[in-house]
Amino acid sequence: MVTKVIRAGDKIDLVKSNSVLTEQEEKRVYKSQVYDVIGEEQLKIAMPQEKGRLLLLELEAVYRLQFYTENGLYECKGKVVDRYKTDNIYVVVVDIISALKKIQRREFYRLNCLLDGQIHILDDEELMAGDIKRILRMHELNEATYEKAVIVDISGGGARIATDCQVEEDSYITLKFQVNFKNNFQEYELLAHVVTAKKLENKKKAYELRIEFEQIENNVRESLIKYIFEQERKKRKSEKS
Repeated sequence: MVTKVIRAGDKIDLVKSNSVLTEQEEKRVYKSQVYDVIGEEQLKIAMPQEKGRLLLLELEAVYRLQFYTENGLYECKGKVVDRYKTDNIYVVVVDIISALKKIQRREFYRLNCLLDGQIHILDDEELMAGDIKRILRMHELNEATYEKAVIVDISGGGARIATDCQVEEDSYITLKFQVNFKNNFQEYELLAHVVTAKKLENKKKAYELRIEFEQIENNVRESLIKYIFEQERKKRKSEKS
């Protein structure tokens, strides 16, 4: 299955998968791409880099590998067995040690981006309305005020945004933004729960919010996911050319 699905040039995320990890290691994602597929049980990947500096993957370390292929997202576990330089490229040889499986829940794939957006913090009356359609109707009737925000990454399930507006953790907001999908502009206004709110030091935007979308209709989520994967395909195509 590996040789049928994975191709040289496919993007790959690696997350350390050993039993004992520090908090920093648990959150660390190494981004790279497939250099060569040797067979069903082994492949080569380019050594990950960060700001032009090589990130050496430990020999014998086990990683969760997530592949972004033309046919969707796939995942397996791999163990680093060798590292060397070939044709001026540093590569890592990885043994595949678990079955390759397709990830069905595409809404969790996050697209790094910079999208202009607006947020509105829900007051008690809006929260009592409960239903997103009623909340948006109240916005129209009361001419709700919005604050500027920048979407830093987004998935079908949530987003990370930066804003100058102080927002409390565990509060609720609506996030309004527009995307250009296949030369058509699509506008979204989604209800979201603020999972974390962190003050940023020495940044253009003062606060970073991690949000999860609530009451999002299936057709709306699906259209957002299609946009995300279309942007990812464009990015991969640009990187390969």
